[in-house]
Amino acid sequence: MKIDQKRDCSPPVSVFSDLQGVWRSQGYGKILLIERDQYTLFEETTISCRKLYTGTIEELNQYYEDVVVSPGGHAFSAHRVSGVARIRFRCLKALPATAAATRRNDARDPEYNFEIFWRTFDEQYALFELKSVAWDQAYLTYRPQINARSSRETLFATMAAMLRPLKDGHIRLNTPWGHYNAGAQPALYQRLTQELEDANDDRDLPSYLGDLKEWLHAVIHEDYLMGGARHGGNRLLEWGRLNNAVGYMNIRAMAGQSGKTGEPAADLMAVDNVMRKVLADVGDLSNLIVDLRSNGGGYDGVALRMAAYLMDRKRLAFTKSARHGSGFTGKQPVHVVPASETYRGNLFVLTSELTASAAEIFVLSLLQHPRLTLIGEPTQGILSDTLECHLPNGWHMTLSNEIYRAYDGQLYEDVGIPPHIRMHYLGRKGREEGKDPMLERVLKLVGG
Repeated sequence: MKIDQKRDCSPPVSVFSDLQGVWRSQGYGKILLIERDQYTLFEETTISCRKLYTGTIEELNQYYEDVVVSPGGHAFSAHRVSGVARIRFRCLKALPATAAATRRNDARDPEYNFEIFWRTFDEQYALFELKSVAWDQAYLTYRPQINARSSRETLFATMAAMLRPLKDGHIRLNTPWGHYNAGAQPALYQRLTQELEDANDDRDLPSYLGDLKEWLHAVIHEDYLMGGARHGGNRLLEWGRLNNAVGYMNIRAMAGQSGKTGEPAADLMAVDNVMRKVLADVGDLSNLIVDLRSNGGGYDGVALRMAAYLMDRKRLAFTKSARHGSGFTGKQPVHVVPASETYRGNLFVLTSELTASAAEIFVLSLLQHPRLTLIGEPTQGILSDTLECHLPNGWHMTLSNEIYRAYDGQLYEDVGIPPHIRMHYLGRKGREEGKDPMLERVLKLVGG
């Protein structure tokens, strides 16, 4: 039986009200307790089942959509509103025994927190093999360093040391007093750091990079768009014409278009509105540049919705699977379905090492486009959704728990999606000439 919330005339609240019971997700480490008028979400490892939060059925219905219930009622699946994953749940007779055991543990105990940390990655992280990291060996190396008297600083430093070899920009360890990101440093950062040293410039790297981005933004607006840029989607999209044959669109993020934080459904509506405006202004041109060079990501759903306005027909965008037990869930196909009105010309997509996460999903979704040219640098190579997990002491972390594969089975995690034409982002030569070399290359390619 399929319960389609968009077509069912009954109130959406009834969807989860009819699914009272205890449900375990396949992958993702979640237990969902659904009662008549509320739900409780638990986070599970093999040694724990911790209560995270409780909310109303209405709130649960805002988080999941398109619920499909199995014929026997013993399982259901639903899409997360914030992404494109369909997550499957199976019915349990009761909460796992570890739920009661978890309540008896001291949430502040460093050893207990270490064990939950290690097991969370051991059971959910998808890329150990790709990263060539032996997580079992990491346990043997670092576990003896933690005891019941270990300070929070020691525990944090130990966890950070274990995560560092993974070099994954989607891994973050967050505490009330400090944060750690396990991402590798892009070559761009190394290049710009060297420039600062050579010039005896005392600016820090973030300030220097910010200044260069602002400079390039001004060059594009004043010299290429001649001050004719338009903005929309909470100013996260800007577009205009380079000439009578080439349009330009800069997408700065894959979330926030509605101006509301953490509301993907509102962002999708805002994307529909702004993309129709973009097509009305530049959709008649034979060439369109899509600039993603500073787009660090957001929601996969937003990325797919934007791609829908650029794709020629329904095509497989990618497949994804999540860690589940000692293996993975089945490969879930995700398609790009064209919007009612789409761009029909040649696409030139500009990327850099800063093009990351959902911005990479946008690129992945367009790889089968028949008139696509990628220009720039390989993307950052962090395509998986981030799974947020929590430790008993109140710390939380994110990790990559999924494998994304392109339409042809290619895996771009870690290495990034390569361009067809490789060019440096913010290269020194272009700055000295006061030009954007990637835009110049497109103009040369199309004879503009």
